[in-house]
Amino acid sequence: MDSQRSDARSARGRRAVSWRTLARTSPALAALLLVLSCGQHSPDEPEAPDGAPEASTVEDAPATGEAESRSTAADTPPPPDESGPEDSSAAQGAESPTEEETEPPSADAMTQSSQEEAAEGEETEGAPEEQSAQTPEPLDASEFGLEAQQSDGFPEPLSPVPDDAELLLQDVRVGLHEGYDRIVFDHAGEGAPGWYAEYVEEAVEPGSGFPLDVDGGAILYLGAVGLAPGNAGAEQGHLELEALHDDQGTVFTDVRTTFVHHGAASYYIGLDEAREFRVSVWEAEDGTRLIVDVLR
Repeated sequence: MDSQRSDARSARGRRAVSWRTLARTSPALAALLLVLSCGQHSPDEPEAPDGAPEASTVEDAPATGEAESRSTAADTPPPPDESGPEDSSAAQGAESPTEEETEPPSADAMTQSSQEEAAEGEETEGAPEEQSAQTPEPLDASEFGLEAQQSDGFPEPLSPVPDDAELLLQDVRVGLHEGYDRIVFDHAGEGAPGWYAEYVEEAVEPGSGFPLDVDGGAILYLGAVGLAPGNAGAEQGHLELEALHDDQGTVFTDVRTTFVHHGAASYYIGLDEAREFRVSVWEAEDGTRLIVDVLR
């Protein structure tokens, strides 16, 4: 037995000398031999006693990825649609919604809602335009005064009458307003007449100069130019008014309108006295309004 142990120690000594020599001469080969020798059991290693439990191998250990996945799942809170401790605590006293309550709106319902919102937006945005269309700006207007006044570009009309079209007086109206009274000369047809206004001593018929009776303490003359046809009277649809019928108590006492002569007609307005006035022209779909406002 002693000789065997001596032989073993001698052999290990020789292997040690050989490893040192090999490591100096060929490091790569020494490393390879070292790796191969690691898989072999050294004669000096103790053998496991009978009945001892076998050591766990790598196959028996759980995979690294699986362990990490379990750890991550334990640290991540549940999504909002799943019940968790915090969700249950926060939801105390609240009823769980039913499927009908949590069901998202259908595409048709969403489309209808969008259309209704768009319609409301269009109505809101269109309101100022509609209001502006209901109160248009006058085509021409003057300021209150006693001196003679005329339209821009007189004696030319404000808007020429197209060929084969007419522009004739159709009606005369009066009304009360806050601080002033108004008389409106409604013209039917297309275009807008020019005008000239001043206080005169007497009313006369155009062309002949024949005097006309106008009641009142003052006479305001309003001449309209650019009417068509150039010569027209009652037979052509032009209003020839000889008296005023006023039941509102305005400052107007009388009105006389003449026939059209060479595209011009004379409108005479009787007043209780000379007052400041202004003239404006408004275009409308059914014709043009020549308006005179007189201060009270």
